[in-house]
Amino acid sequence: MKIGFVGAGVGTLHAALLLTKRYPEVEITIFEKESRAGGRLASVDFETGGRIDQGPTIVLMPGKLQEQLREAGLEGVELERIDPLYDLHFDDGTIVTKQADVVDQTIAIERQFGEGRGFQEFMQQKAKDYDVSVSKFLERTYSRKRDLLHPDMLAPLVKMHAMETAHDHLKRFFKSKHLRMAYSFPTFYIGGNPYTTPSIYGLIPYREQEEGVWYVKGGYFSLAERMYEALVERGVTFKFNQPVDRVLIQQGQTKGLVAAGQEYVYDTVVLNGEFPLMEYLVEGKQPKKYVPSGGTLLLYFKIDGKVDLPVHRFLMPSDLKPLMTSIFKKNELPENPAVYLFNPSKIDDALTASGTSVVYALVPSPRGFDQANYEAHGFIDQILDKIEQHLPGFQSQVTEMKIRTPQDAQDFGLYEGGSFGIAPTIRQSAALKTQAKPYADIERLYAVGASVHPCGGVPIVMMGATLLVNRMEQEMRWKNGYSDERISSM
Repeated sequence: MKIGFVGAGVGTLHAALLLTKRYPEVEITIFEKESRAGGRLASVDFETGGRIDQGPTIVLMPGKLQEQLREAGLEGVELERIDPLYDLHFDDGTIVTKQADVVDQTIAIERQFGEGRGFQEFMQQKAKDYDVSVSKFLERTYSRKRDLLHPDMLAPLVKMHAMETAHDHLKRFFKSKHLRMAYSFPTFYIGGNPYTTPSIYGLIPYREQEEGVWYVKGGYFSLAERMYEALVERGVTFKFNQPVDRVLIQQGQTKGLVAAGQEYVYDTVVLNGEFPLMEYLVEGKQPKKYVPSGGTLLLYFKIDGKVDLPVHRFLMPSDLKPLMTSIFKKNELPENPAVYLFNPSKIDDALTASGTSVVYALVPSPRGFDQANYEAHGFIDQILDKIEQHLPGFQSQVTEMKIRTPQDAQDFGLYEGGSFGIAPTIRQSAALKTQAKPYADIERLYAVGASVHPCGGVPIVMMGATLLVNRMEQEMRWKNGYSDERISSM
């Protein structure tokens, strides 16, 4: 059995680990247009030494992540809990600190806002919603869109008020606008606007409060490096700097792919990349229109000395709605931007030399902007000034700065420059999202990744990889043991 993967993102890496663990006889080749594996899990390397995560930094669902790594047979990935989780500094002077312990957080919210009971009710209700959503919506695939209309699916959606927006749903629990913003803005972790994203994605802040925020020692990018090393040890072939030109389809069945003008024959092909971009590769398919996720401007700093920051801090406008309107509806730079600051050197000395630090700033931004666009508006200087006001002397400590724009993300292959896959809208969720088997009329063609069900975010994409492998097993009748004879007789 020969399987070809298009793209070496974390969904591919986890699926390949599961396959090689369960079926060592399977031959896997992974084609990647870049010179490395990992997709969004990458590092930024400074000329003067030191590394920092390029993309994801916050590790949520640590229990699920550790379970997934065990199932794939991957050892040696160390996670460290962050306490407090993070703090939010609003422009009006209000500071909200999220404590790792739920009881401590309840007490803190009661003291500051008098809404400890509302927070308790939020956690209790979301615990129930989460158990339902995982079993009914996340850890399953869909054969057809109308599966979502089944009473067993609709009833829990209604009960969870899934049609409310993530922000408005929190009015059921909090009177304080700061608490509503603090517990709805994490929908942007997957590129969603909390004022339009369905409340079911509001389970993200619940999970981070319930299980905590964690850090992968060595950087999140080191997880991709470890997965790659394990796959090489298991005999998986990687073909780097080889973009795939097209997927070959014959009589409704995948026959292989073409890369760099050469034809490769495979029994099965798996697409791991942005939709609809992957659809351009499939013979006979017309790419559909999708809603992209939000964009980000990223600034990476090499610092002389240390900075007075926790691992995670958010500098927030006093009202998030104008910011989100500028980004998602007007496609213009916001007057009052938000800035997420990541300071891994606080807990990880392995990223850079002693006496120096690495820091990154993430700024929610419209898509389609390149560095010249930002500079024309003085936006990067505005962000640096905002950080300087918060941390006097910061700019004088910066010895090197690198910039990544939404246009860079688009050039990399992220749909329209959105940083998180397609947007988490109601029409791009659950059964309405691209599935592990993207086309009912094409056999042996599968998909995985942030644009594929269930969603973006590393543990969730890995969950999608598990769904993919399970579906391959079912359709190819591997459940009772793998054999080439069984496959060839189909």
